Amino acid sequence: MTFAHPQILGLLLVFPPAMLVFFWWSWRKRQGLMTQFIQARLLPGLTAGISATRQKARLGGLLLAVVCLVLALARPQWGFDWEEAKVRGLDIVVAIDTSKSMLAEDIAPNRLGRAKLAALDLMQRAKSDRLGLVAFAGSAFLQCPLTIDDAAFRQSVEMLDVNTIPQGGTALAEAIDTALTAFKEGDNYKVLALFSDGEDHDSGALEAAKRAAAAGLRIYTIGVGTTAGEILRLKDAHGNSDYVRDEQGNAVKSHLNEELLRQIASATEGGFYLPLRGAKTVDTLYEQGLAKLPKSEHLEKFIKRYHERYQWPLALALGLLLMETLLPERKREALKR
Repeated sequence: MTFAHPQILGLLLVFPPAMLVFFWWSWRKRQGLMTQFIQARLLPGLTAGISATRQKARLGGLLLAVVCLVLALARPQWGFDWEEAKVRGLDIVVAIDTSKSMLAEDIAPNRLGRAKLAALDLMQRAKSDRLGLVAFAGSAFLQCPLTIDDAAFRQSVEMLDVNTIPQGGTALAEAIDTALTAFKEGDNYKVLALFSDGEDHDSGALEAAKRAAAAGLRIYTIGVGTTAGEILRLKDAHGNSDYVRDEQGNAVKSHLNEELLRQIASATEGGFYLPLRGAKTVDTLYEQGLAKLPKSEHLEKFIKRYHERYQWPLALALGLLLMETLLPERKREALKR
């Protein structure tokens, strides 16, 4: 069983305890008022026939009714059907650089971690869009095909690390070519959001962008890191940290190559470059770029439609409230006197 609004279940920690405290306080208050204004010899006659069991049953029913109402508001869902869903949206492939240079900590927590967070932010903005994921370093591969399943995309992004692709380097050209393979023939406005520090160790990135533009791909590049750069560190299996060194043994310092990323984006019509700064970069990308593109209709299979079960706790709550109203405190024999 799942709940559409699980946060509402937190009210169960507030209302039932508060009601118990109120019932206890009101009972003590009533007892005090009765002994204060009614003579002790008259109390047995006035309270004759009142059933303590019925009083407790009424209060228990009222308490349980409130619990059921909270459960109904949380919208319990049990069971589901697979349905085809038609949505209007874009096809967006997100390409994330997983080379070792993305371990640089010139932005927190590091370049790769920040790129992954930005990709998940984009997922939140692109609610009706299909998203795919390409991971690339010395080579590239399609990690997640185009889908509107947020859970599948999120899982694919969270799995990324610098060991996803063993081959070192940053093959931007291959990342662009791989992204093109994710789109089907006839799809409109093919979009690539490329997150990288731009340290391309293979030539041909700009030529690949031009070929992609001829195929109808629009590229938005997002620069991850700083132009000042950062010396790269790696941790071994024991948690010890050391610098990444080149063949001469010198510590490697990685810099953001904004110029190359700008050229790649400019090679495609309507594409542009953004540095990954602050929390508004993804909002700017979507509002100034993606949101302006016409959305096409997609048919996506295997969408879960959960069965709503809020009617059950709601009906039980109404029944308990009716019982509390109709059940008298006095026994039937006492009412006949």
